[in-house]
Amino acid sequence: MTQSWQLDELGRFFELSVDLVGIAGFDGHFKRIGQAWERTLGHSREELLSRPFLDFVHPDDRERTLAESAQAFAGTGSVTFTNRYRCRDGSYRWIEWNSSANQEAQVVYFVARDITDRRRAEEALIAAEARFRAAIDGSLDVFCVLRRAPGERGADGDFEFTEANAKLLEMFARPREAVIGRSVDEITPETRQVGVVALLERALRTGERVLEAIEFPTPDGGSFWLHYQVVPLSDDDVAVTARDITPFKRLEGELREALQRREAYAEELGAKNLLLAEENAERERAEALLRQQQETMLDMSTPIIQAWEGVLVLPVIGSVDTARAAQIMERLLPEIVRTQARYAVLDLTGVSAVDAATVSHLLAVVRAASLLGSRCLVSGISPAIARTMTEIGGAEGAFMTFGLLQNALRYALSRCQGGGAG
Repeated sequence: MTQSWQLDELGRFFELSVDLVGIAGFDGHFKRIGQAWERTLGHSREELLSRPFLDFVHPDDRERTLAESAQAFAGTGSVTFTNRYRCRDGSYRWIEWNSSANQEAQVVYFVARDITDRRRAEEALIAAEARFRAAIDGSLDVFCVLRRAPGERGADGDFEFTEANAKLLEMFARPREAVIGRSVDEITPETRQVGVVALLERALRTGERVLEAIEFPTPDGGSFWLHYQVVPLSDDDVAVTARDITPFKRLEGELREALQRREAYAEELGAKNLLLAEENAERERAEALLRQQQETMLDMSTPIIQAWEGVLVLPVIGSVDTARAAQIMERLLPEIVRTQARYAVLDLTGVSAVDAATVSHLLAVVRAASLLGSRCLVSGISPAIARTMTEIGGAEGAFMTFGLLQNALRYALSRCQGGGAG
């Protein structure tokens, strides 16, 4: 229902205002309020006018609201403050007040505004700043924000600290107030000498992030390394992060030296391997020559002579062991097959003595020759050899024996020429 007071000029103003305007009495009640109060809090205008306004104030804000109201009622000038008002759904909105009292009429004129969104944004900004401060102060890296110094100092490439984290303050051993607002040249003049200021200028000039590692000399003749990241924030501001990479640089140097040593060792090892390969090749050539000489010596120690068609002579010199017997057999048997020899004469003139093993080897040769159709004749048997053959037995009748080679040859030739049976 439209009240009569809503139709006057002041009522029209109250109805059209987007702010929370109104009049309150010294008795603690609203006397007149605009429609914006209903839109903001959700309470009807009648409810807001019928109850003391303190009923809608947050319990934590009531004492302060009473104090501010008393000051406004005293008429000492305009009063500005904030408090929280309860909405119809039980939530609270932040209200900012600006009021002035009329002592004669016992009322207070006020203009209020809902600042809940602004308050939340401010609280979010404060929380974000707190998180940012905690993050940069908790960082193990040095962090600061620098601004180009004004005037001629800025033209000379000087910068001032506008932000610095705990790590930077610890590195410079200075309190925060002794760094913020001071120039880089004043706090750390060596940075210009090693090229840090040039990095700042490059980042501002290109508008791009700059990354670079810089070496700082130390008074004791050593050095330490910092890795810089410079990010432009505006035409005059840059964010700088610096990390101590000295241990990594030292490790890099040690790895480089180790790699150089490894390459030198590999080169030395390659030379040794080449020398070893040459030595192995020389040894292989010597071994091949030795084998060839051994084979020649073996061929010479076991020559096979074709004395006549169908007659082979094999002079044996030295001892006859298993290997020697195998060699005699390997050389004799193919020659028997190739020449179709009917007789093979083993001349033992060069063998001074034989033992049981020697007799066994000779018997093996005789049997193998017999299998190929050739009969073995043994010549040059000395008294010692004959005694050994008699003692061990088993050789009688296996082959014919002759005292001299010519006798054995005469027998074989006569048989071959006469065509007689062996």
